[in-house]
Amino acid sequence: MGSTETVLSVLVLVLIGYILKVLRVLGEEDASTLNRVVINVAIPSLIFTSIYRADLSGISTLALIPLICMITGIIAGAMAYLWASRRGLDPGKRWGLMVAAAMMNSGFLGYPVTAGIFGSEGLVRAIFYDTGTTLMFTSLGLLLSHRSGGSSRIMRRALSFPPIWAFLLGVTFNICGLPTGIAGKILGYLSGAAVPLIMISLGLTLNFRFLRDSVTDATFVSALRLFVSPLIAAGIAYVLAFRGINFSVTVLEASMPSAMLAAVLAIENDLDVDLVSSCIFMSTILSLVSLPLWSVVL
Repeated sequence: MGSTETVLSVLVLVLIGYILKVLRVLGEEDASTLNRVVINVAIPSLIFTSIYRADLSGISTLALIPLICMITGIIAGAMAYLWASRRGLDPGKRWGLMVAAAMMNSGFLGYPVTAGIFGSEGLVRAIFYDTGTTLMFTSLGLLLSHRSGGSSRIMRRALSFPPIWAFLLGVTFNICGLPTGIAGKILGYLSGAAVPLIMISLGLTLNFRFLRDSVTDATFVSALRLFVSPLIAAGIAYVLAFRGINFSVTVLEASMPSAMLAAVLAIENDLDVDLVSSCIFMSTILSLVSLPLWSVVL
């Protein structure tokens, strides 16, 4: 299957989730249940299995991928903050736009798209990139906590985040050559549930009502996320002598829409939740067009 067909297949799963919501087979509230299964079971299983089976001989290069993610996010977030300041928006909106621009959906959407195009080798690099997004989530949460006094909540969430522990355990078991026994087989089965559950859950969360008053700002953030960020990442990756699959996956991951974790930061730090939700929704919808384009270019 070609790259375009892979992306379209993944996005069709999103559409199936949305259709299930329209037909009332599932409701938007069911997405939270699916998300808990994905975050606590399916994605950790996928991460551990992929990292455990991967060739980590080039881990010194792979370790640079989260750094590129964070630098790209910082630049995109700063651009969104400056845009909001020039428009005279209030602090809740300024920080909301910054968070939506800085954090990309490198896990929920990035994993299935990257794995579909570049296979298991690409997925390993996507996991390293997503580690940068998690670090960004923690850093922004601590920064924003000065406004809302929620630093302990963010730190607890980061330290207990199952995908991070799955990543660390996967690296440890891989490097030390530790056997997994029957647990490895079970984790392999569970990891197979990740992609369909992620996409159906994403489809259930699509909601047009947030866009009414935020089209201009959401469009700007979407442009940053889907087109400007990958160009920034490409420049950094080129300077760091990334070539081949390392370069392609890094740029593709940087082209993902705004992360749903941005909404978590907005809720917990009294930012403009509707504005952040608008950015997540619009960038996700527009990614149906941009991701197939990037997949062809890369």
